[in-house]
Amino acid sequence: MNDDFSINNNSYVTLTMMNDIFEIQYMEKSNFTNNIQKLDADRYVVLNTGEIKEFDKSENRSENKNSLNQTMKSLRYLINANFSGQPNELWITLTFADSSLARNINTVYLCFNKFIKRLRYKYGKDLEYIAILEPHEIKDGDIKNWHGYHFHLLLKSNIRKNLFIPHEDFENVWGLGWCRIERLNNVDNIGAYLSAYLTNIEESSENSNNKGQKKYIKGARLWLYPKGVRLYRKSKGIKKPTRINMTYAEARAIIGVEPHYRKKIPIEIDDFQNTIIYEQFNRRRKKNLSKKKDSPIIGKH
Repeated sequence: MNDDFSINNNSYVTLTMMNDIFEIQYMEKSNFTNNIQKLDADRYVVLNTGEIKEFDKSENRSENKNSLNQTMKSLRYLINANFSGQPNELWITLTFADSSLARNINTVYLCFNKFIKRLRYKYGKDLEYIAILEPHEIKDGDIKNWHGYHFHLLLKSNIRKNLFIPHEDFENVWGLGWCRIERLNNVDNIGAYLSAYLTNIEESSENSNNKGQKKYIKGARLWLYPKGVRLYRKSKGIKKPTRINMTYAEARAIIGVEPHYRKKIPIEIDDFQNTIIYEQFNRRRKKNLSKKKDSPIIGKH
C-alpha cells in the first residue's frame, strides 16, 4: 500500500464505526461555517459575496457525480453498520416478470411496499431491511428491449439467531417474478461489494483479461436512474453508523489494526486549497487471515 502521506497523532479526525469496518476521515482545513443559503429549488446565495447562483441540475444520476458519490457512500455506511454476513441475514434478488411493470419507477416501489408488508405479516415484524433499486442491463443496446428495474433486498432479524425463509414461500409472497436467496457470509465488506455490483455491467467474455477474470464497465448503469429517484429504502430499525470526532491517536487505539486502504484527495476551488485523507480498516480480514478463503464468495441459502 502506497503511504506517501500521514496524519499527525494529535490531529482531529472523524471516526466512522460499522461493525468490523472502520473509516477515518481527516481534513487539513476544517470549515465550521455555512457559506451558502438556499433561496429556492433552483437558486442559492453565496453569503460572503452576496452572489446569487443556480444549482447544477442533471437529467439522470450519472450526470451529477458528487450527489451520486454521496448517495453510494451513505448506502455503504448503512449496509456495513447493519449487515456483516451473519446467520440472521439474507440477500434476496426480486425480479419482475412483466417488463412493462418493471419500467414504471412509481409502480415498482408501490409493489415493493405492498410486498414488504405481506412479508412482515407472515414472517414477523422483527424483519429489518435495506431495499436497493437496480436497473437491468440493456444487453442488445436497444432501450426498447430494456426489462426495467429489479430489487436487491438485504434482510435481517434483530431477535433471531438464524433467519431462514423457504424459497418457494418467498416467491409466493413476492408473486411478481422469480427470486434468488443467498447469504453473504464470506464477503468481508458487504457495502463495498454491493455498491460496486449495483452500478457496473459485466463486459462480454471476449473482453475478459488473460487470466479469465471478468471485466466490468464502471458506472455503466447509472444513467438509467431518473433524476430524483431514491436508489434505496430502509426500515426504521436500520441504524446509522456511529461517527465520533477525536484525535487520530485515539481513533487508532480504538481500531487496533492497520489500514488496508488509504486515499488522499487534494481540493482546489479558485484560491482555496484543502486536503482530505481517508483510511479504511477491516478487523474481519485480520480474523480471517489464517483461514483459507472459500469459493464462491457468496454462500448458498
